[in-house]
Amino acid sequence: MKLTYEELEKKYEELKKNYEELEKELKKTKVILKQALEKIDELENRLNKNSKNSSKPPSTDRKANTDSKEKELKKGHKGIARAVYPPERVNRYVKCIMEQCPFCQSSAINAIEGFDILQQAELPEVKAIVTEYQMQKYHCGNCGKNSIANLPLGIPDSAFGPKLMGLVATLTGVFHLAKREAIDLMYELYDVKIAVGSISNIEEKITLALDPIYQSIHRFVIRSKMCKHFDETGWRDSGKNHFAWIATTAKATVYKIDRNRSKEAFNRLIGNIGKNFSAVTDRYAVYRDIEKHQYCLAHLIRNFKGFSERDGPDKEIASTTKEVFRKICHHHKEYREGRKTLSYRNRSIGQCKRKMEKALVDGIANGSDALYKLSDTLLNNFDKLFQFTKVEGMEPTNNLAERDLRKLVIWRKKSYGTRSERGKRFVERITSIAQTLKKHNYNILKTIQEVVLMFYSKTGLHSAFDFLTT
Repeated sequence: MKLTYEELEKKYEELKKNYEELEKELKKTKVILKQALEKIDELENRLNKNSKNSSKPPSTDRKANTDSKEKELKKGHKGIARAVYPPERVNRYVKCIMEQCPFCQSSAINAIEGFDILQQAELPEVKAIVTEYQMQKYHCGNCGKNSIANLPLGIPDSAFGPKLMGLVATLTGVFHLAKREAIDLMYELYDVKIAVGSISNIEEKITLALDPIYQSIHRFVIRSKMCKHFDETGWRDSGKNHFAWIATTAKATVYKIDRNRSKEAFNRLIGNIGKNFSAVTDRYAVYRDIEKHQYCLAHLIRNFKGFSERDGPDKEIASTTKEVFRKICHHHKEYREGRKTLSYRNRSIGQCKRKMEKALVDGIANGSDALYKLSDTLLNNFDKLFQFTKVEGMEPTNNLAERDLRKLVIWRKKSYGTRSERGKRFVERITSIAQTLKKHNYNILKTIQEVVLMFYSKTGLHSAFDFLTT
């Protein structure tokens, strides 16, 4: 059956309309497919992220099961001879003798010169010293009022003495024992019963005793001319998200828990010192106004490692950039350890600098959107990658802050944070002082006990913190 011209034209218009509708649907499908593929790629990259190719902490890594066939036997550690205690450290001597030969049981044995020595450390049997303070009551014949004699200077108005309070605070605040675990340990070791509420009261008294030193450490870290390292991590208090901030140097560390992770929170940490100081941080925006600002290269190595594990042009570009960053850190480490001179380090890093600039331009020109954004940011802040070559004592990484912050990360994972304002203050003070003492190789328990005793005796600052006033 032949169609007329009008019928053919009508049929053509219908097919054309259907084709246009199909073309529109195809375009929509292509857009949806592209978005879906990008989303899949993003999710796969997120799934493959770990502490070695991102800013995720090592505690979040999921390790694969080791194949028993491929598992290698671990080699034993090489033994180290224990140092002999000096004579003044030995409390008692026990002479061991024999009456007959152990091989033939003969009694014809004679002592020869010299001893085979075994020095054995043992714990003494210890119980807490219980002191009863009898405070005399008085009645005044003049005014008719009653009064009670004062406790001796240095004795807190508490059922627990300064040393016991210092030990409890060290157990819960430095070694992160749960309150009930600390209670059990105190009973097992010293036959002292403590209630859960008493632990919180002890922590509050310790907070009060440590507060002057905490404030001095805070001022020292923020106002000193030493290079500072800043970082922050999540915290929980009373069921709400908070953030634990850290400011640390080679000599002291201070922690502060704030409700926010913002520029205002950072300003509360540093006070009104302005921005004219040197610091190493990550690329978080609140730090960008610091005048002598070094980006953490360890963070960037992990970021570019993540890009190098992708397919496409990102793989080669990021691999090159990552290796340049690693060489920069290696050259500085050789200089820091005294294996290379300053001039050698600067020449080597100068070569890396030119390679780095070229690699970042390549990332902008040929990388994915995410790599383009990172490369563009680093190129626009190129001086912040090499600020450590201009400031004495500055490091190219923020490892110092990350190591010092790990104490609070572990505490948070074990206790899920705090539940009160006084709990936050205790965490800030005990951790700041413990980390500062650790940097100077002081006995943390003994020093905290002495600090508490000095606080109640009103005898001033402990000698361990003399550097804060210099």
